[in-house]
Amino acid sequence: METKILRLLIVDPSPDDAELTLSALRKGGYLLKSQRVHDLAGLHAAVEQGGWDAVLSEMSLSRFNVNTILDTLRHARSESPVIVVTRVAPDADIASLMRAGVRDVILKNQMARLLPALERELAVAAERAEHRATAHALKEIQDKHRAVVDGAREAVGYIHEGMHIDANKAYLDLFGYQSAADLEGVPAMNLIDKNDHARFKQFIRKTETPSAAPTEFLAARKDGTRFHAEFAFSPITMNGEACTQLLVTDVSKRKAVETKLQYMNQHDPLTGIYNRPYFTQVLDQAIKAAGTGTASQGLLYIDLGQLRHGDRDLGQVALDRFLLTVTRELREIAGTKALLARWGDREFAALIPDARPLQLTELGANAEKVLNNLSLGDGSDADKCDCQVATKHVDGQHASAQALIAALKISAASANDIKVKASVALSQRRAPATSAGKPMLAAVAKPDSTDWPQRVRTAIERESFRLIYQPIVNLHGDAGEYFEVLVRMIGDDGKLIPAALFMPPAEASGQAVGIDRWVVKHSIHALAELHRQNREVTFFINLSAGALRDVELMVSAQQVLHDTKLRGEYVIFEIDETALSAHPDATAAFMRAAKKIGCSFCIDNFGRVLGATTRLREPPVEYLKLDGALMHNLAGDAVAQTSLKAVIEVAKAMGKKTIAKSVESAEALSVLWTYGVDYVQGHYFQEADADLSYEFSDETTISSEASPLWTVASTGKSR
Repeated sequence: METKILRLLIVDPSPDDAELTLSALRKGGYLLKSQRVHDLAGLHAAVEQGGWDAVLSEMSLSRFNVNTILDTLRHARSESPVIVVTRVAPDADIASLMRAGVRDVILKNQMARLLPALERELAVAAERAEHRATAHALKEIQDKHRAVVDGAREAVGYIHEGMHIDANKAYLDLFGYQSAADLEGVPAMNLIDKNDHARFKQFIRKTETPSAAPTEFLAARKDGTRFHAEFAFSPITMNGEACTQLLVTDVSKRKAVETKLQYMNQHDPLTGIYNRPYFTQVLDQAIKAAGTGTASQGLLYIDLGQLRHGDRDLGQVALDRFLLTVTRELREIAGTKALLARWGDREFAALIPDARPLQLTELGANAEKVLNNLSLGDGSDADKCDCQVATKHVDGQHASAQALIAALKISAASANDIKVKASVALSQRRAPATSAGKPMLAAVAKPDSTDWPQRVRTAIERESFRLIYQPIVNLHGDAGEYFEVLVRMIGDDGKLIPAALFMPPAEASGQAVGIDRWVVKHSIHALAELHRQNREVTFFINLSAGALRDVELMVSAQQVLHDTKLRGEYVIFEIDETALSAHPDATAAFMRAAKKIGCSFCIDNFGRVLGATTRLREPPVEYLKLDGALMHNLAGDAVAQTSLKAVIEVAKAMGKKTIAKSVESAEALSVLWTYGVDYVQGHYFQEADADLSYEFSDETTISSEASPLWTVASTGKSR
């Protein structure tokens, strides 16, 4: 066993008495290193030297006393215990010395007590040193914990008996407090909207066991503003007292997204009124309530019969504008309390609260009169809207909303048949007769055949083309501006001709290459002009399959990029997946040439040809635009959703960004966002147009801070 070496400071004017003390300790088996002092200067020097395990002092000192020794040790921040060893010590003096800080008083004729007293003080000193080390280590842990909590992005607060006692910076910033001192003593209830106080009290009472899941409350900042937040708690001990740790997460952005998705799931994207699924739910509830006799509501049904072929006769833009006009008129007719919905492409329905029979009949007649006076086209009688209107009280006699609407359709159709027969009979009586005595019929013009190759050749010579653009919107935070570039031919009457009419014959006659060159040249010039306006726009330039074999096209593109000082990274060439399958070698060469000038590549209609996926692993292919057929009936078809999900997973496995085109409804958008599609495009956002004013900054992402105010433009066909 290792022998303990004691370092002792002896304060005694008598060398003999000092030796007597040391001798008693040596007999106890200790090795000693000692120093004797007898004046104040020696005391100060020895204490300053430090390192003494104990100080043994005579009580009777001529030049200073034991209190001086104690003061000197305190000044030097020394914790060495002081034991007085003296010949005579009155009880009063002993008590005074002990109160001053002396650890024990040993009489020199009782030296046997010295060793146990010293060992006791050494043990106490060791425990004190261990406690000090433990306290230091604990403080380091607490400091590290505090640094972690303060540096955390999560808001963390601590409450005791309902009052705040501490919080990190994120918590203070979240609730608008400058410092923890400002928050200390503030009731936790002050940070909760009063309507949620009862729930929050129950939440706090359950702190004995951690909550299985965070609970959402409407939180209140110091300035009075409200926001949605999730609170999670756990019981902890702080400074020896039981308290509760609150972890608070601001979910306002998520709530905004949920609200937007809910809005999209319930509303028609074009008109902004409720859609068929939501109206069906409400009408089903109204039928059930009517069956119990607790409600009385009227139903108004409108079928715009003449719009059956409106997109063909009027054009989609004019048709959409007309539907918006109808919606506006129906809002005025039905009133603000009515629940108005678009039941079908040309059908509307309205649920009227507390409608009396006469009032409902007058409402239907007024709607028919107003809508029949609306003009579909140039204002002639032939272009007047021909609508069918039916009304009925919701009386609970029908099993469902579908059955009730079906009954109203039959009623409206019957009324319309009567009206048509009366009109025909009147016209027959008034119409001039032929020699056979039958009414004169109007001649129907036959469509002229078109020589498309000649028209395309002329258009190329005259450059009679125009570029139009459709926005491509990112769903996950990228606010960049992306447009697909499409081409239209300018007809002799100045109207734009869709690419679906002239591109197939142009490809068949080999003239599509000339159109592609014109598109690439003018697209890059238009893009460069946007960049000169400090708009970092990216173009997806749609090309025909023939462009893959046109060696001059990429040379021309490189020259235009050089002339306009535009970087190729803002140009993405887009080609159909069938062209890749038909011309794999030409496609690979075209991709390499595009990559050399800094451009990227996009495959259109991905998923249509499954065998083509093996050819899409090359780095130049960065974007895959999903086949529009995958979007058909997406919201209500489980098979379509499964097919789409599989195609998206294949694209992700290859590390490609996905673009969903032909997005026409909020329901489809919701599915696409859930499946993790990167970009979307379609008439739900905006139809292809010559205008490049789409507001990406306000309407780009479904996960942006502000809920996107997507507006729906009219639909149409695109290349």
